[in-house]
Amino acid sequence: MTKANQMLIVLIFILLLTTIAFIWSNSLQSIPESQERSLGVMDKITSVLEVFVGKGNVTDHLVRKLAHFTEFSALGCELALLAVLRKSVRLQPFINCLFIGLAVAVIDETIQIFSNRGSQVSDVLLDFSGSVTGIVFVLLIRWLVLAIRRKRGRVI
Repeated sequence: MTKANQMLIVLIFILLLTTIAFIWSNSLQSIPESQERSLGVMDKITSVLEVFVGKGNVTDHLVRKLAHFTEFSALGCELALLAVLRKSVRLQPFINCLFIGLAVAVIDETIQIFSNRGSQVSDVLLDFSGSVTGIVFVLLIRWLVLAIRRKRGRVI
């Protein structure tokens, strides 16, 4: 493993920890703080979302669910990148990535119980599907890169 690869692994790991801290810190917010933040984000992205869901159909609920999915997609990408960079492209490392994504989602919803926001199984499922999407995205990109390199005669 090269020095540059090792540094990249460390950076991705730090980014992963930062993402988890961000996810969990959002769950520590009170209901009014969380709503205020969601409405602020909603104001900024409504025009973009309306292209996909139609004018007037962007709601606080949609923005919150999209935020859950997006946060966990980033988490899944980071987990998969770590496995790829460590040259651990076998089944077990990716099962571990799935388990970590699910564990972070369950802990996230548990934190919300203690911040009086309530917990929803549907959010765990949404979070987990976000992390699966991120993992699959990285694997697809890796597969495309390898296919292009093979076609050019440069297998890694």
